[in-house]
Amino acid sequence: MRVLHVNTHINVGGIGQYILSLTRALKSRGVDCLVASSGGDLEPELNSRGIKHIYLNLKTKSELSLKVLKSAFSLTDIVKAEGVDLIHAHTRVSQVASFFASRRTGIPYVSTCHGYFKPRLSRRLFDTWGRKVIAISDAVKIHLEKDFGVDKKRIELVYNGVDTYRFSASYSGEEIVKAKKTLLLKDGAIIGTMGRLSPVKGQRFLIEAMKYVISKQKDAQCLIIGGGMEEKALKDLAKGLGIEESIKFTGSNHRDTPLYLACMDVFVLPSIEEGLGMALLEAMSVGKPCVGSNIGGISNIIKYGVNGLLVPVRDAAAIGDAVLKLLDDKVLSEKMGLKGRELVEERFSLDSMADKIASLYRKIACGLAHEN
Repeated sequence: MRVLHVNTHINVGGIGQYILSLTRALKSRGVDCLVASSGGDLEPELNSRGIKHIYLNLKTKSELSLKVLKSAFSLTDIVKAEGVDLIHAHTRVSQVASFFASRRTGIPYVSTCHGYFKPRLSRRLFDTWGRKVIAISDAVKIHLEKDFGVDKKRIELVYNGVDTYRFSASYSGEEIVKAKKTLLLKDGAIIGTMGRLSPVKGQRFLIEAMKYVISKQKDAQCLIIGGGMEEKALKDLAKGLGIEESIKFTGSNHRDTPLYLACMDVFVLPSIEEGLGMALLEAMSVGKPCVGSNIGGISNIIKYGVNGLLVPVRDAAAIGDAVLKLLDDKVLSEKMGLKGRELVEERFSLDSMADKIASLYRKIACGLAHEN
């Protein structure tokens, strides 16, 4: 069967990486995938894996944008020309475009809810979730049921999956030393995080925590992987705290995520909201001890004291204390890293995710999955 994945863009980031990993895994399961988006950094990787990318002028955050309606007509043409059997939408904007394309072609569509939506009246009244909606975590499933009234029978809980093979690569000491030099990191503990630089990701609280961490371990540094609109504000914050030399930013154009994670001693995900926490799962897969906000999908992953530490949201002091606890107790850190790796292999593997989604596709294609 042929499945068309629709998104606003295909850039480095959570959803982009989800689509890249999922389409590759589905290909080996007999599902031929195409991607339609406004393009992005991951296009070359899609092409190298034999996954066709089709340009779609859908780069907007507004569901009411004229681009959405025009894209619906373009999607209709793509579906017919490419012999698509199913449409899979990944954002609210792409859901709306897919809704109209589905109505015009009779081809069913599904969506993945990657996080939280503001429960606006228009979103509650105008249902664009598709034949089935995939929730990436228990917290997102509850969000769909409570905030949007989506029937639980219509929701498929499929945890995001990590390519454990890619994130299990072992690096030599020489490779890590070289990577640290490339990142302008010096000797000393490395505390890191990863994700788009946005207020909702809470990186400012990690930077504030680093002021305290550095007061206890003067050689400690912070590595922030990712780019986004908050980069200048975060750099200004670090400068204002007098620790700018100890905070390193990679920017968004990076390809060596497993190696960068391997350079870290502790991984922190200080999000204010988080549907699941793909970066957290990747850090666990590498075997890193983790600290995360006690919220949403993060609290579904971290079991306090077993595979990581949970801290209150927006609490820089608690982050600092948790980081120092892990840096000071190497035995505890190693134990949590191992337990985190075990959890990812058992519950959050890419193979498991791909198997469940391929099965869902086939049920829908055979008419076995209904909206209600």
